[in-house]
Amino acid sequence: MTPLGKHEALDRHALVMACWLAVALPAAILFEFGFGRGGTPYILAGFAAILAGFVAHVIVDVVYGTGFSPRELGLGLVIYGLALVLFVVLSLVSAPFAAHNFLPLSIGFITTGVVVVFYMITRYGARQAFEAFDVIRDFRSDDRDSKRAPGDHI
Repeated sequence: MTPLGKHEALDRHALVMACWLAVALPAAILFEFGFGRGGTPYILAGFAAILAGFVAHVIVDVVYGTGFSPRELGLGLVIYGLALVLFVVLSLVSAPFAAHNFLPLSIGFITTGVVVVFYMITRYGARQAFEAFDVIRDFRSDDRDSKRAPGDHI
């Protein structure tokens, strides 16, 4: 992967934003209707729209020969985590919400997680996929590592 020039990086960013914005409105509408009168098919269609945005983002990365930036990884993880926490809290607080939406939301969150993990493992391999999230290693002192004898563990 060669670094992108200033204009290529801007073009890639604009294309990625266009892909995500194109699926954000339909996904929001599908979720809103699914939580109301629509039910399970519309909630699952909302997750399908989100996965379509993810696939579009992957296609843009392949065309430009790049991968997800650390900021994109962080934003995706925060959004997924907040949505998951909101789902759990609403399921615990509201019995009607849990009764109508628990199964489709569980299926959607699990499917989304599996698709993202599958992509990361097939694209980067298991070790690099883990290292993308292993920020603790970045703060380790190099001189401490050089003084450690072979076979010593932390």
